[in-house]
Formats: sequence, C-alpha cells, structure tokens
Amino acid sequence: MYPFSYRIFLLSFFLSSAFFVFAQEQKTASFDLVVQEIKIIGNKTTKEKIITRELTFELGDSISSDKISIILEKSKNNLLNTLLFNFVTVDLVYFDSTNISIYIMLEERWYWWPTPIFEIQETNFNTWWQTKDMERINYGFYVVKENFRGRKERLSIKLQAGYTEQARIKYKIPYINKKQTHGLNFTLNYNRNHEITYATTNNVRDFYRDEEDYVRNQTSLSIGYNIRPKIYNQHIIQGGFTNVAVADTIAYLNSDYLPGAKNNLKYLSFGYGFYRDKRNFKSYPTKGVYYDFAVVKNGFGILSDELNLITFSTQYKKYWQLYSRVFFAATTKVKYTAKEGPYYLYGGLGYVNNLVRGYELYVINGEHTGLTKLQLRYALVDNKIFKLRPVPWDKFNKIPLSIYLGSFFDSGYVSSRVNQQNNFLTNTALYGGGLSLDFVSYYDVVFRMEYSINHLSEHGLYLHFIAPL
Repeated sequence: MYPFSYRIFLLSFFLSSAFFVFAQEQKTASFDLVVQEIKIIGNKTTKEKIITRELTFELGDSISSDKISIILEKSKNNLLNTLLFNFVTVDLVYFDSTNISIYIMLEERWYWWPTPIFEIQETNFNTWWQTKDMERINYGFYVVKENFRGRKERLSIKLQAGYTEQARIKYKIPYINKKQTHGLNFTLNYNRNHEITYATTNNVRDFYRDEEDYVRNQTSLSIGYNIRPKIYNQHIIQGGFTNVAVADTIAYLNSDYLPGAKNNLKYLSFGYGFYRDKRNFKSYPTKGVYYDFAVVKNGFGILSDELNLITFSTQYKKYWQLYSRVFFAATTKVKYTAKEGPYYLYGGLGYVNNLVRGYELYVINGEHTGLTKLQLRYALVDNKIFKLRPVPWDKFNKIPLSIYLGSFFDSGYVSSRVNQQNNFLTNTALYGGGLSLDFVSYYDVVFRMEYSINHLSEHGLYLHFIAPL
C-alpha cells in the first residue's frame, strides 16, 4: 500500500495533467472568424472614417474566436475615449459558423456648447473655499463646437472677464491626411490681470493687486503638429511665441519673477511630447495604462538673451481591476529642469493636476518635482443608468452613474535651491493619505470628496472635480 502522502502527490499530478490537457484542448478548439461586415448605426454627425479609425479590426480580418471579446471591448473603449459619444455598444452577429458582422451602435453627444463661464481661479477649489473671495471668479462666454464638420475637429472661442480677462481662439484638426495619422492645432490667446502671484512664502502664495492698472499682460501664439501612427501612440511637436509684461512693482517685489529683474519678456518655445494611452476611459480610468514623455525648450537667445530653460517631464499610470468591483491604480510623475528659470515659469506641487493629497492649502514651487499616488477603490454603484423621464432629449435623459469608495496614499518631493529659504515644505518628503468617495457621470463629470491627513498631522475634508489619478 502506498503511503498517504504519495497518494496525494499522485492525485495532484493526475488532476494537474488533466487540467493541462483540458486547457490545451480548449486552446486548440479556437477557430477564426472573418469580419464580412461592419455596420455603424447612430452617427448622425460623425463621419464613418473617424469611427473606423478607432477600431482594432478591419473589414476582411480573421480574428481568433477566443480573442474576439477582447478586441470588441478595446474598440468600444477607443470610441468612448474620443469623447464624441455618450454610449457605445459593439455587438457580434453570425452569418454562419465562421463569417460575422459587427454592429456598432452609437449615441452621439451634444456638440454645441454655448456656455456661460463662472469659474474659480485658484490652485484648487479648497484654497478658494478658505477665503471665498469673489474677486477670484472668472465669468464670460465660452463657445465650443465639438466634432466640427463631423471630423472630430474642435473649435473654441472664449471671451472672459473677472479675475483674468481673456480672449482666446483655438482650433484643433486631428487629421489632415487620408490615412488619418497627421493633424494640426492652433491657439491664439490674450489675457491680463489686476492681481497676480509674484512669489511664495511659507508655501503660501504672495499676491499683488492694483485696482487701477493691469499688473500683467500676456499674449501667446502656438502651433502644434500631431502624429498618430497607431491607435494608442501619439507624437506632438509644438512651437510658440509668448510676450509677457508686468508692472514695475512686480519686478521690484521679486527680482526673479522675470529674467534680469525686467518687466518684459519675449521668447520662443519649442517642445516635443510622446503619449501612449491604453486606458479604458480617459476621464476616470479603472483599467489600462498611460505613459508620456515631454521636453520643452523656452528661450533661444533670439528675442531674449536671458532666458534659456529646458524642462523634461514624464509620467506613468497603471490601472488594475482586481475583482469584479475592486480596482487599484498607481501613478508616478517626475519633472526635471536643466537650469534655474524665472518664477513666472516655475511649477511644482499644490495645483489641481499636480497634488499630494492632504496639502491642498499649500504650494510647493521648485525646479524639480516627483509625485507618486496609490489608490484602492470599490464600486458601490457600477455604471448604473438612470432614466430621466420628463426630459425628451436622448442626449440628456439617460444618466450613467458610478460611485467609488476608496482609500489612498500619496507621496511627493520638490527639490529647489531658489525657493528653499522661505518655504519649509521644499526639499522635504511629503506624504498624505485618507479615504475618498468619488461620483462619476457622463460628459466627463467627476466629483470627489476626500478626507486626508498629511505628515504635519493636519487633516480635513477636501473637494475635487477631476479624476484622482
């Protein structure tokens, strides 16, 4: 009689072998499906070529039966990420055992947005909530034509008064060639302020205001060239011109605000960026990966001999679905400045898109920054559709809603030689964590409530209106 342990070993071996054989049989049982038809329904405005550009398959392709569901899901996510559609359904119809038709059913968004402007100009909502200063409100009129000419083009005109008086026109053409791989964008902008931030002390911004005169005037023009050889990769080459002038008082209060303690700066800029985006939904991702790298050169010694600044930046984001309703996300971001620049061009941590949670009320400026974020989320409500019966318009009467309960931990560091003397959070390890409740709906609406605590043992409830990472 064999020992009990030996019998357990034999049983495990036979079960493992049987599972392996079964898996191999299942693997070899797959067969090819031929795409004989692609049927697109619901694109009243969007040109068909814009839709087919986002698909991971073409007419006549042979697709393995065990991969078809993954390919259809990727195509659906790609179409949603164009931000042209509220809802996308991709279904499979069999002509026979090997020939298929793929039906793509779309519900287009509302593309005209003549919208009044009422917005807060702050590093984030929470710094404004401290003072509730109505002088830091922008108001005006904003007209956007999304999906212009049905070709995913975007035309926007902005006329704004308030804290920042601004006039801007922007036109983006994603594709200018037949293969839909090259595009252009143009931006012309003018803005002026009665008040600006001229320095940072104790990691709080210092303001100067003149009720009578404008303390800063700025004009900028930029032209970009986009290359998108594949669905998920994009290269952007950007050139621009900027002319900024400030009041003499600004140059007196901070001699490093512009180079050489001057009150005027004209410079050319040139940048290159590479972007790889495979997230399932850009506005609030739960699966996929994102990566970018950018280098920007400000100043070429043509218009200003005193500006010569090169900045490198990169970030990596990864999103996992651990279980049916459990998601984990991580991101890391680094910026390096090759040479010290003026305060006017400084960045740092503390801003709405660049924040260690728990430090919402601080600004940490510096030449070099690093940021890492981790978040675990549970879907209390997972993309439930609510029907608004009194509303007759299809584009507005169905509201998808997701609610996520989560926990998070962030860490960051700002390295600076220039700002270290008067700012205690510079050259210091920053970390914070807490609990979150996120609400996500269509038209890219995100509302977050987070209770955070930082390394200073400061804690509080903070509100945000973009995805956490």
